[in-house]
Amino acid sequence: MAAQALALLREVARLEAPLEELRALHSVLQAVPLNELREQAAELRLGPLFSLLNENHRLEELLKILMLLLRF
Repeated sequence: MAAQALALLREVARLEAPLEELRALHSVLQAVPLNELREQAAELRLGPLFSLLNENHRLEELLKILMLLLRF
């Protein structure tokens, strides 16, 4: 499951408007046990999520990003 989260994070990083990918990432991250995420923490590239906060995205996208960041 953590591997799927890593793949979705990479996908979010390369898209201009990744709303669907953020929704999928949110679902995946909710299903992954926190200890598994912590084990993979070095591989989780959260920079693209922070970059989206600096861009002009819809409120729904920003809320999803913030929820994902709070999961960590």
